[in-house]
Amino acid sequence: MNVWKANGLKYILLFSLILCAVASVVSLWSYSGSSASQSAAVRQGPSGGFGGGSGPGGGMGGPGQPTNSSTEGTSTSGDKGTTAGNDTSSGGSGVARDGQHRGPGGMSGNGSGMGGPGGGMGGGRSGNSSSAYATPLAIFAAFFFGAFVFIAYRFRAREWKLGERNRGLMLWTVLGVGFFLRMAIAPWISGHMDLMLFRNWATTAADSLSGFYTNGSSDYPPFYIYILYVIGQIGSTDAFSPYMSVLLRLPNILADIVTAYMLYRLASKRVGYGISLGLAIFYVFNPAVFINSTFWGQVDSFFTMLIVGMIVLLVENRVGWSAVLFTVAVLMKPQGIIYGPVLFFELLRQRKIQPWLLSIGGAVVTTILVILPFSWGQEPLWLLDLYKGTVGEYPYASVNAYNFFALIGGNYTQDTTTLFLFSYHTWGMICIVLVTLFTWWMYIRSRKPQFTAAAALVLIAGVFTFASSMHERYLFPAAALAVLAYLYLRDRRFLWLAGGFSLTIFLNTFDIFYSSNSRDQYGIILCVTSLLNVLLFGYLVKVVWDCSKSTTIETAPSTDRVSPELPSARPAWGASSQSVNTTIDS
Repeated sequence: MNVWKANGLKYILLFSLILCAVASVVSLWSYSGSSASQSAAVRQGPSGGFGGGSGPGGGMGGPGQPTNSSTEGTSTSGDKGTTAGNDTSSGGSGVARDGQHRGPGGMSGNGSGMGGPGGGMGGGRSGNSSSAYATPLAIFAAFFFGAFVFIAYRFRAREWKLGERNRGLMLWTVLGVGFFLRMAIAPWISGHMDLMLFRNWATTAADSLSGFYTNGSSDYPPFYIYILYVIGQIGSTDAFSPYMSVLLRLPNILADIVTAYMLYRLASKRVGYGISLGLAIFYVFNPAVFINSTFWGQVDSFFTMLIVGMIVLLVENRVGWSAVLFTVAVLMKPQGIIYGPVLFFELLRQRKIQPWLLSIGGAVVTTILVILPFSWGQEPLWLLDLYKGTVGEYPYASVNAYNFFALIGGNYTQDTTTLFLFSYHTWGMICIVLVTLFTWWMYIRSRKPQFTAAAALVLIAGVFTFASSMHERYLFPAAALAVLAYLYLRDRRFLWLAGGFSLTIFLNTFDIFYSSNSRDQYGIILCVTSLLNVLLFGYLVKVVWDCSKSTTIETAPSTDRVSPELPSARPAWGASSQSVNTTIDS
């Protein structure tokens, strides 16, 4: 009895971790041996099959727009529609364009095939949607957000004290359970059509990395192609080919865990172990994070990991490395440029030439190293042309982003349509300028690098809410950035914002993924989520205004700061009670 009393928690944690690991292995083993594993790559989870078909929900084309989808392994797309072939093996030619949403038609329609006007991927949602795993996911999300509200409402730092024992084991149990649960679930979720495009690109990159853009027509920026190249090489082997859909998700599943770990390491020396573990749990089991990487199969988790690292390095005055991560983020997703003003503001604040040289040098060297293998046989400005094509590919006020334009009926409305005096596009550009100027003003008022995370949060929330051509997933980094802002500014209102943005991200993603609403109607989820995003941004402006005029930012040591599992001789990620210029543990 004394042994159990002294070690009971350790045994429970170890049992939980081992149980989840075993469940993951059994799930992967069962998937490999099942007939479903051979067809998962060609099944579309939320709305029918990848291969098209007839009848309601049988294909991916709009009503009355059938196309020949017998060409195996290729997919192309334009502004108005999408055509794609069946991918019955490991990919095909990989001639594909961006796997995001192409037009107002949606993922399933009343016609067969996958092309023609209205053949977009996730725009309209008038077909029959599969509800596989939707109910368990919705129940889990309701439980998660209910628990969040209860805990946040009763939040007091003194209530989060934990004992000294088993701290390291508790952390790794949280991270391990989060990882193994994702790995157990991932094989059985066929995911969004984006996975098929990633699969094609992985195969094309594995065949010829340097010829990826010359041999195909992908508009995806070059950095993530390296990840897809590795996946394509691994997936081409007999042992791993049945797990291709899992391999495509794996980098982002790992990114979820790494981001949670970074948040924990930063928090452990600022707000104490109890809260830092709670924040790790919040991120690892956040439904908004879970649905993106594990259900949808998108890469926003990897992108968010880069942005979080960029912000932490910037606060720690490691400007050159921060510029490197920013450049990598832009070379992975064009919307990375949204976070550029944060780096610019900090460079202006420092008023020194050396940070500018480090940033410019780091950005130039990183860009050259990333694009050089793809540049053979290309025009000198090929990368600029690639980004121009990507930016101009979605000429709509909103592309399934539940924001202000969607709230007033602008979802999949041409951005050239006049709204009062100007077009949607012009209004969006005006709002981007206003949001950027407001963020700069707040940064100047604060005069502190700790304000960086809050500035990044204002930028992404403001641009997502009021700019045109936004997609439903562009708000994804807001949850992690709100947690960062809390850790640096110690204002608990950022925790409410983290929960609020997590809720709207999940609702938006869930609604699009499970295609529960026609684009031609005001669905309740669209209205509520769009309104919540507008209100959350207004609340964020108030919080940032208050924090920017504060004369001090709390960095005093917490009474619950001991973290025995960390080396005492070196500070943890972002951990410093005296200065923001801290060291990242390597």
